[in-house]
Amino acid sequence: MASCSKFEDGPAISFRSKENRLTGKWKLTKWTEKGEDVTLLRTDTNEVFYEFFKEKTLSFLYGLNQPIEGTWEMEDNNVIMDLQLVSDIGNYIDKDTLMLKRLTNKEMVVFYDNDVETEIFFEAQ
Repeated sequence: MASCSKFEDGPAISFRSKENRLTGKWKLTKWTEKGEDVTLLRTDTNEVFYEFFKEKTLSFLYGLNQPIEGTWEMEDNNVIMDLQLVSDIGNYIDKDTLMLKRLTNKEMVVFYDNDVETEIFFEAQ
């Protein structure tokens, strides 16, 4: 069944649900603030990946660090993530919301409605 897009930047129509398009591994390719590319500043030259699984779990990988595991859910055009890392040096717990601007089978653009107008671009892997 086709669904119409409610994303600012499309796609206009898709035969896959938002959840199915989100499922998979995504590599961060670009990070902008107020239109300026700040990718190297924000990632410190590390590769950044999100992997969303159909079971509503996820893995966040920053460089060679231990992956941070969590869960996700779709609410309207937002991806709500609960991230948790339990390690020998302590626990890391965070809740984050990715506001989807564009979600296709090959690309995803998210934004944060903040002072610096953050947009983050991803490519499917």
